[in-house]
Amino acid sequence: MYFSKKNNKQEVTQDLTKKPSDKIDENAAYLTQTFSGATDLIVRKFSAFDKTYCLVYIKTICDTTILENFIIKPLLFKDHLHLQDLPVPDIKPLDCWKDITQNLTIGNFILFQEGDSAAYAANASNFAHRSIGESTSEQSLRGSHEGFIENYESNLSLMRSYLRTEQFIVKDIIVGEELPIRMGIGYLGNKADPLVIENVKKRLKTLRVDGAITGGTLQDHLQDNKFSPFPQYLTTERPSRVAEHLSAGAVVVMVDGSSTAYILPTNFFAFYHAPDDVQSPLYLSYFDQSLRLLALFLAITLPPFYIAVVSFNFEIIPDALVANVKGALQIIPFTPLIEALIMQIILELLKEAAIRLPQSISPTIGVVGALVIGTTIVQANLISSTMLIVIALTAISSFVIPNNEMSHIIRIFTFPLMFLAYIFGLMGLSLGLTLILFHLCTVKSLGRPYLTPLLPLRLIQIVRSTLKFKLPNKKGG
Repeated sequence: MYFSKKNNKQEVTQDLTKKPSDKIDENAAYLTQTFSGATDLIVRKFSAFDKTYCLVYIKTICDTTILENFIIKPLLFKDHLHLQDLPVPDIKPLDCWKDITQNLTIGNFILFQEGDSAAYAANASNFAHRSIGESTSEQSLRGSHEGFIENYESNLSLMRSYLRTEQFIVKDIIVGEELPIRMGIGYLGNKADPLVIENVKKRLKTLRVDGAITGGTLQDHLQDNKFSPFPQYLTTERPSRVAEHLSAGAVVVMVDGSSTAYILPTNFFAFYHAPDDVQSPLYLSYFDQSLRLLALFLAITLPPFYIAVVSFNFEIIPDALVANVKGALQIIPFTPLIEALIMQIILELLKEAAIRLPQSISPTIGVVGALVIGTTIVQANLISSTMLIVIALTAISSFVIPNNEMSHIIRIFTFPLMFLAYIFGLMGLSLGLTLILFHLCTVKSLGRPYLTPLLPLRLIQIVRSTLKFKLPNKKGG
């Protein structure tokens, strides 16, 4: 049975490489057989001025008004009209069944003429999609509230509205054989590094997928270090943010059917910039970015630091707090590590539940977590009140990080750090932070150091990124 399926697939591949016939009946029969399960495939034959035509399209993804007004009517009322002169943009001849079937599936129409072996195709797509609205994953108080949607042309139009220059270039790439997916690479010709552009193109062309392109699939091809937990490209749903990074020399990758744009190369500090930063006054922007870096430090070190202190280094606690902390720990049946693990797991469960539940009832999760679980678990002497405060501050700090993917990674890192702190105390916490910093020093995004401009130190870029001075920027910098 396996070999039978393989042989059938080879036969279809051979048929797709053939050229269409100059007989429209044979071409119509071939497409009808190829799309035998598609009830929305329309094959329409008509004649005009002693010529016979066959128009093929998928009605659920094509605009029939375009076909009636700009294809059928001109052919019916104008004699000696060549198919390439039809009043539609980018009409092109096709001489391969593979290209013909791919054009049908992306919303193009196919037009045959009796006696002509070429097929003519042009865009008439009318895919159903939601209207442009604000991104729910990147809230903003100032500036533009427009967000990408799942329609490729609409996303490209949004980017064009922010990048009104002839230097904005978008190159299309078709990925996949059985289920081709269109992807776009956008950049500013006078800003982006040509080596980066070619590197991105080569990596995308190596994609071998037949289905939806997910973030995990792109991660394996776009990231230099596939085993690093830190994301090496920035995801966004805001065209204003894409325009900001393209102006700095970055490259954006867009996928048809996805509302997420992928920006690269990037650095570690880009994940702590919010869309509001470029719209805020200078001092507010600098203060907010400093606050997020402080939140990063608290989110990753607060639980392991507390565990190390109460387990090994109790003497560094101020004398005024020693009695309160010791009194709270004496009645708890668990070690500080078990306390922290229980509260961190509960926190992650509450977060996942709040995301998966419908919006109408998701606020009740906050009530359940704060009042029911938080208050009850302390009153039952299962978790100390001090540990509850530590975990609450950790959760708040992790939510301050504007990028959800980076925030998730930071929360995951607290678990191994808690084990190291419980075993080795503050020495274990220092060892864990040193290993993380060493790993960050080795990570690169398309060959660019991940900690730039801090390592290697580039003062001009630090000033430009934080204080937003309009300093001259070298190409690709």
